[in-house]
Amino acid sequence: MNVRGGPAELTSSSAGLHSDATPFPADVDVAIVSHNGRETLPATLASLTGAGCPQHQIIVVDVASTDGTLPWLEKDWPEVHRIRLNENLGPSPGRNAGMAAAGRRYVFLMDADVTVAPNTIAMLRASFEADPTIAIGSPVVVHATRPDTIQYAGTCLHFICEAVNPWLDRPLRDRGVEAQDIGVASTCALLIDRAKLQAIGTFDERYFIGKEDGDFTHRAKLAGFKIWEIPQCLAYHRSRPRGSWLFYFQIRNRWHFMLKAYEVRTLLFILPVLAIHETLQAIVLVGKGHGRTYLKAVAGLIRMLPDLPADRAAIKRTRRLHDASVLCTGPLVAREDVAGGVLLKAKAAYESFLSGYWWLLTRTVLPR
Repeated sequence: MNVRGGPAELTSSSAGLHSDATPFPADVDVAIVSHNGRETLPATLASLTGAGCPQHQIIVVDVASTDGTLPWLEKDWPEVHRIRLNENLGPSPGRNAGMAAAGRRYVFLMDADVTVAPNTIAMLRASFEADPTIAIGSPVVVHATRPDTIQYAGTCLHFICEAVNPWLDRPLRDRGVEAQDIGVASTCALLIDRAKLQAIGTFDERYFIGKEDGDFTHRAKLAGFKIWEIPQCLAYHRSRPRGSWLFYFQIRNRWHFMLKAYEVRTLLFILPVLAIHETLQAIVLVGKGHGRTYLKAVAGLIRMLPDLPADRAAIKRTRRLHDASVLCTGPLVAREDVAGGVLLKAKAAYESFLSGYWWLLTRTVLPR
């Protein structure tokens, strides 16, 4: 198809694939969240047109950009629906605005630094027809600069509320071809059934960044829905290292996530492990010069506590599964620049201890 004003060049990871694309689903809108994404949006939009997506099914939510994104879109992509947020409060307000603006049942959320393989969205959409319990479709996310290497696949939520990403930086070919129901998913690229997930609410805009995608997708799991990952569906992400400024949000949001979403019984029985984990985390952060950040995060959590009863009540209304059915154990994702060599060497033993503890809990005191 010819799209007026659309850029012709794709990223190297997705170029040349568009000729085999299947028809784009008529009931899917695409919502792209962009903050100063003028440099990456041409490739993102080109990958969508390569997949057969009409401009009028694309929404770009511009989050307080200062790089001329909106004038460029108006000139080169005039049929793309544009939304402007005047303040940068993280990606969640943009995702919520994109979902609200979508007029179709399904919305494919993606970040402005992501491109998709041509058949990705169509294949994800088709999977919903085969299984009514699927509410979220997830591609395998690979590094755009290393498209044969996985960034996110098979992800789940560790019971101490940390990420388990077993395929990180492993070859894509090793993932195999079998689709699977995963535990949580990165929101850099996700297909969402808005009708099924209406009851669980939107992304928590208080989080700014860090755990916001895990919180949303975990609530979908608690409600009894599947997050269906198809390895033939690929999203290419311009991944980059994250700075230490994120520590505040990661610490605060992780604790709020657990207090909001975990059953009381779960919290009580994992308390001994949490005491160990938090002590270790605090020691490491203080040792790396981030002690003040840790204290600020605790203060930030305290300010969020008054709303906790309402938060827990909202999850209770949609909960269909116990924590033990959706939480997991496995290798934790640890930043080498923070953990350091000594702790990384002890990481496997610590993970084994956590796995054994969870195994005991789920076979004795925690219902599945």
